[in-house]
Amino acid sequence: MSFLLFVFAVAAAIASVDTTCGLNVLGSLESTKVSKMKYAVVYIFFSILGGVLTGLLIGGANLLLKGIQLDLYYKPIIIIIFLLFIGLELWNKAGLLPSGNFIVPSAWIKDAGYRTAALWGNILGMGFITLQAGVLFHCYVLISLFSAPWWLSMVAGFCFGIVRGTVFSLPFIRSVVYQMLEKRVFRYTALTAMRLTASYMLLVGSIILIFMN
Repeated sequence: MSFLLFVFAVAAAIASVDTTCGLNVLGSLESTKVSKMKYAVVYIFFSILGGVLTGLLIGGANLLLKGIQLDLYYKPIIIIIFLLFIGLELWNKAGLLPSGNFIVPSAWIKDAGYRTAALWGNILGMGFITLQAGVLFHCYVLISLFSAPWWLSMVAGFCFGIVRGTVFSLPFIRSVVYQMLEKRVFRYTALTAMRLTASYMLLVGSIILIFMN
């Protein structure tokens, strides 16, 4: 379970590029009038803080589940929900899952300073405040709820935050994302097609791994 927790934490952070907020962050990094290096450092630092905060909240819920002994049935619970997630991805209904709906103020993009980097980093690092593309973030939260010991949720939150912050801050990643947005794979952008492919592979692989163990 620990292995899957960190796999989904990293995958969810990378997949977050394929969102409106993710693309706006890329835009703010390109348009900022302050030092791009310092902007990125501030953004990454506060993204990590946001990820750890979410990890702490999930860790508390993790302890609660252990208190009512629901964690004893984690295997069938995770397998059933993952099968549901696969169905939601196939029928393009992942939007039915709980998700934040924070609207980024236009001023954050236009006047992208250090304060913007701090606010944006913290909000995106927490993950649940903004919209999520697909089901990978929900997979990460689900597995984190049943991981042991509970503090692994905080470590996974740290990983989510630092990966989400770093992915957006690397110029090479930004150029690759823009290229993938211009290419189509059937009715999807290449970026979305890659995210969906990764989701299916991770979900099916996780179900097999959990079932075999």
